[in-house]
Amino acid sequence: MPELKPIHVVLILAIVAIVALYVLGVGLGARDESASRESPTKSAQELRARFIKPKPVDATELAATCPLQEGVLTLPSGGGCRVDVKASDTRLRTLELVLRPPGVVRVELVSRGKPSVPAKFDPLKESKKLDVMQEGADLQVTCLGAPPQRPICELGLR
Repeated sequence: MPELKPIHVVLILAIVAIVALYVLGVGLGARDESASRESPTKSAQELRARFIKPKPVDATELAATCPLQEGVLTLPSGGGCRVDVKASDTRLRTLELVLRPPGVVRVELVSRGKPSVPAKFDPLKESKKLDVMQEGADLQVTCLGAPPQRPICELGLR
């Protein structure tokens, strides 16, 4: 059997090191830490809050087909309303939907301009902050139900 040259020894050691690192990587990567990780949306919201601070939509940029007074939409039980969020010079704005019990509402926000996935909440269970791009958006609100003593739904817009 011929004698091993130094380059052969180095190659064999490199292969052994690669195999050892692969086995360690697979073994350490197989741990289930999903319970201890936070949700990706939560971490995305934290990063967004830290680096991007969009301005809120101004009240003058909202036009509704139902009564909108002091930032509060009022809809009859079973009724619907369309809110036009007008275009702006600001690249990104935030529209906060503030849930006002006891009415139950369904909300859908469709951005204009670039194709995007509509934000749908059927029903809206908690207050939400939604991004509105520069081109504006259409907000459709439907009152799904209200108590008989006060048959209206209210939704705050900020």
